[in-house]
Amino acid sequence: MHLGRREKELFPEAYNGFRLIRTHGRVFAIPPAADPARVLAAGTLFTHPAVFSEPTLDAVRRCIDEFDEGPLTPEPAGRFEGREVVRVGSAWHAVPDTAGAIDLLRPEVRRRAGVISAGSRAELEAAVRRAGALSPVEFAGWLPIYEFSGNCGKHPQFTHAGDPPPGYHFTSSAPAEPVPPTQASHFARFCGKVGRVRRSLGAVVRLPFAFFRPCRGVTVRARVRVFVALVRLVLTLLLKGCRPLAVLRFVQSRHLQSQLLLGGRRDLVFLTSMPYTFGQNPWVIEIEDPTTLFYPLVQNGHTCGLDLRASPYHPMVQALLEADACKAVLTHMKSTAEMVAALFDSEVVRRKIVYAPLGVRVPARFQRHDPQPPDAPLDLLFINSWCQEPSNFYLRGGLDLLEAFGVLRTRYPHLRLTLRTALPPLADHYHRIIESGWVRVVNRFLTTEEMAELHATSHIFLLPAARVHIVSLLQAMSYGLAVVASDGWGIEEYLDHGRNGLVVAGRYGKSSWADNEAGQLRENYETTYTPDPDVVQGIIDAVSRLVEDARLRARLGRAARADVETTYNLANWNRGVKAAFDLAKDDPPTLDEPPCPPTLAPRRRTIRT
Repeated sequence: MHLGRREKELFPEAYNGFRLIRTHGRVFAIPPAADPARVLAAGTLFTHPAVFSEPTLDAVRRCIDEFDEGPLTPEPAGRFEGREVVRVGSAWHAVPDTAGAIDLLRPEVRRRAGVISAGSRAELEAAVRRAGALSPVEFAGWLPIYEFSGNCGKHPQFTHAGDPPPGYHFTSSAPAEPVPPTQASHFARFCGKVGRVRRSLGAVVRLPFAFFRPCRGVTVRARVRVFVALVRLVLTLLLKGCRPLAVLRFVQSRHLQSQLLLGGRRDLVFLTSMPYTFGQNPWVIEIEDPTTLFYPLVQNGHTCGLDLRASPYHPMVQALLEADACKAVLTHMKSTAEMVAALFDSEVVRRKIVYAPLGVRVPARFQRHDPQPPDAPLDLLFINSWCQEPSNFYLRGGLDLLEAFGVLRTRYPHLRLTLRTALPPLADHYHRIIESGWVRVVNRFLTTEEMAELHATSHIFLLPAARVHIVSLLQAMSYGLAVVASDGWGIEEYLDHGRNGLVVAGRYGKSSWADNEAGQLRENYETTYTPDPDVVQGIIDAVSRLVEDARLRARLGRAARADVETTYNLANWNRGVKAAFDLAKDDPPTLDEPPCPPTLAPRRRTIRT
């Protein structure tokens, strides 16, 4: 049958007020209440809670026809205590005037803007009154400089910012997300080209003229405060004998525009991992290891032969930590607390160190290890880093795991392996292991509910990493999984071999180790780019024990979850956070001991399974 020429059927842009987008094999529908321009600008098309996603246009139209948009439409409800009150469905929100126009349907946006939420008007007003009596702490993970530092300000390690310690509440001065024009005019494109040229030229003379660069929300007073702090820091470093060029590079690495965005704040500032500050605000920093104090001038994975004390940046970091503006250095690693004290050999710095084991939420659903037939599927789980950088597959011990699984699969055909990771380039040998066994590779974004399902339905969690990955480890423990991890630095502070998990030797002293005399974390990530026979054999032996001994598997999982319930929980962690914040007060409490007893963190010991 000859059909001949036909007109192209155009895909509609909208349906009943919903913006329609066809991409990634799906049809997405954005309701007007979610503000389509903001959803697209923020890159949350796949994750926004109000966006429909269906395989066909007809299916998404049916969803729209059956949908009542009323619960999504913000309804102004007056003001209370200097905040605008807005009702969205059954939820009530008190929005500060500094937040601007924001998407109240996204929890992360509400947290960033300092929105207070409740289930009723009365509960909301009570929450606002309580917040007024709390000490504000600016969570600075939103600063632009952190976006260029692994986006660590948004790392799950810092999700505890949503649960502040008693007496405090977190605030955020992050500018509102820009809304791009719905259509790019010739003038807008011209302005974009001019802007790119301006940024290129500005990179040459960035520092001298950055104070005069227009920046929304940055006042003249804020610029003066930051300028004074910058001059004070530079003079301090020069008087300490630091080289001028090194000082210039150190100052530039703090990112002046980020500092200007904090220039108007007077409250305590909470920094994540890197001390990105000139000292214009009182600040507390949370770190996992000493190396990040020197980032980006010194980076993890390349410190095995480095002498940090000989680095030109050592006295600069020490000056930052000794300054009055630095109130506390908080860490969830006892080893780090000891190394920082040794690295700087300063009584002033030592008094500011606060150690407390990290805590996570305890999920209601978890792996109970109920009895099952001997040949029933047994699920192994491997998870890459939060940022899903493919190269981190190596650092987490991915090659060793695949080598081990190639052997384990022949012994135990009922084993199944899930790799939650984007895979880097691999040799054909590893692709054959993946193809020949029951291996599932999940490299897409997973919602919180999907991640919970993945954990709760797995039995054994594998972390043969170069070093500790604290959130992954604690989450697996909280779900009651039997954990098999390497002896990489920091892991044995949380994992006790034979009691709440199994520890495989082969990483400590090769990939990572604590040099307590020098006060450094020594790391050599190159060792993970080829499989280590000791680690591979350790994984095989440990997993074999767990496969053959169901009672051991259940006992380790129960002990791991119990440790999270009793020790590694948010309540205990917040006691440590509160102790760090209390040091910023005029009359802080005396801290003769860390907020949590050191006995909760056992010393590292080398164990072979």
